[in-house]
Amino acid sequence: MLIISYDAIGDKQFDRLLQYPVFNAFAKQCAVFRDVSTIFISNTYPVHTSVATGVLPCEHGITSNAEAFPSPNQLWNFDEALIRVKTIWQLASKKGIKTAAVLWPVTGFSKSINYNIPEVRAMPGKSQLLTSLKAGSPFLQFKMYLRHRSLLNGIKQPNLDFFSTACMVDILREKKPGLSLVHLTAYDFICHDNGLDSAALDAAYDAMDKNLAALLAAADGDDIVLFSDHSQININKVIDPNSALAGMGLINQTDNGYLPGENNCFAECGGGSAFFHAGKLTNDKINEIRSMFSSSEGFRRFLTNDELRETGRENAAFGFCAKAGFCYEIFGTKKKGNHGYPLDMPDYKVFYMTRGCGQKPGINHGGSLLDIAPLVIRHLGL
Repeated sequence: MLIISYDAIGDKQFDRLLQYPVFNAFAKQCAVFRDVSTIFISNTYPVHTSVATGVLPCEHGITSNAEAFPSPNQLWNFDEALIRVKTIWQLASKKGIKTAAVLWPVTGFSKSINYNIPEVRAMPGKSQLLTSLKAGSPFLQFKMYLRHRSLLNGIKQPNLDFFSTACMVDILREKKPGLSLVHLTAYDFICHDNGLDSAALDAAYDAMDKNLAALLAAADGDDIVLFSDHSQININKVIDPNSALAGMGLINQTDNGYLPGENNCFAECGGGSAFFHAGKLTNDKINEIRSMFSSSEGFRRFLTNDELRETGRENAAFGFCAKAGFCYEIFGTKKKGNHGYPLDMPDYKVFYMTRGCGQKPGINHGGSLLDIAPLVIRHLGL
């Protein structure tokens, strides 16, 4: 089985994907599930880990892409040891099935993936190449880098997706793993920088179709699962809630980022949503801050207790989400597209599709990305 992740392309873009010949032909072979709910918080690492485990972020423990405190040097959550429950690749390995992963989130330092090129992010001043080599299969990564480095232009897209695909194609043909996972991020990367309506996305669509052709040829009739992890929303303004807290003297802002104040309070930003951690603040001060955020530009609503619990933030004082056109990021990072919104956001559904896997071709509607792990587990006999 080969599992392919298309990062950040929602169900609303599915019809455009059908305009591309390889995807169109592939879709006709598949059981297609449209209008599917993603997982909140709808960001890459929590969603991919839910797909790999079948449970919510509050259960598997990956509640964000990076550690919570707002800093330019945030440590990304790429270490597999952070996952609190079993993954499909761990179950497969236990059964003696060879496994492979290319740039799949939260697979760093995995002992269960035989051929691993993990998605990792080096800390400032550290070598990205050495960090990757240590976190995955070093000899495989070095060989793939030497073989396909001409495809790369740093981490720019769609170059990186062509590199990832070339690596997975070689692994499929040379190693023949029983379970393989590949994460393709060109659409997410380009959409963040340019928005959903930009002609720059043509390169991402074209790359997705070409890379799908290469992967299908290398998979040689294997069962396939292809899914999108979350959608994106066009952004007109990026808001940093921590700047307001700094203005109140509750958090320390420096030239290099934020430092905790004496009360240890801060806003954890997740794109379309944010979570306020109150630290040592009194209830009166918490209510004052709650009122400040609710009257601020771009505020949509407070998150429910169930949403806080499902995202693993039941200990946060409160959470809130942004209207369409707005998002919450540290330092007001310039973006034209973003995600991280609750599941009731309009035009925010995703899709998944399966070839084989015991399912009949055709169009279906509804469901959740949580349905994927049980499907994989049943079909592989795990």
